[in-house]
Amino acid sequence: MEQTKHMLGILGGMGPEATSVLYKRITDRTVVSCDQEHINILIYSHAGLPDRTGCILCGEGEQLWDMLAKDVQLLKNAGCEYLAVPCNTCHYFGDRFREAMDGHFIDMIRETANYVAKRRYHKVGVLATDGTVRADLYRKELAALDVEAIYPDEKHQKDVMTLIYDQIKRGEKGDKHLFQGIAQHMHARGCEAVVLACTELSVFAVNHELTGGFYIDAMEALAERCIESCGGVYSY
Repeated sequence: MEQTKHMLGILGGMGPEATSVLYKRITDRTVVSCDQEHINILIYSHAGLPDRTGCILCGEGEQLWDMLAKDVQLLKNAGCEYLAVPCNTCHYFGDRFREAMDGHFIDMIRETANYVAKRRYHKVGVLATDGTVRADLYRKELAALDVEAIYPDEKHQKDVMTLIYDQIKRGEKGDKHLFQGIAQHMHARGCEAVVLACTELSVFAVNHELTGGFYIDAMEALAERCIESCGGVYSY
């Protein structure tokens, strides 16, 4: 019996390249024998949204949410039954997204935390924007599953921000040596794995074909849940 399909809405543009990575990831990871077995997706790449980290750190979160709420309503009006937002920092508004979607919000941070716990990691590094770090989004979800979250020290957090804002968001591939220095720092602090907790780092992972069990891509956890929630079959 064919599983019921639900339309997925993707609120993207934060940044646009990361949104395209999610769409390709969903497409590549769905088990199909024909076009019709893919899930139905509507993407709104709202590139004009103000920077999420900047809004959160400057106390302008309410203004940003007003814009996001209108975008969510637009997707709902178009028939979207589930919502995914490929921006970790934007999950600062996770509870509001959940409410706006009547519970049908696919929470990337929560799904990544579950992904980590299932693999029985106890201590993981989290590479994210200052906004995500300051809001402590990952630590809260991971702690609920008895996993310790470790953020980089001040120097290496600046390196993370350099990769995200000065390189990936400007269309560059990202400095692999800079990233390796960050990863080595996290390993030296006892991390069993590192979560790529910014979708620009998911782009970095694609650019450099980053593989290996030490790296956990939040985008992968999001893609898996998107496929399964909307009636597709995920390729494990």
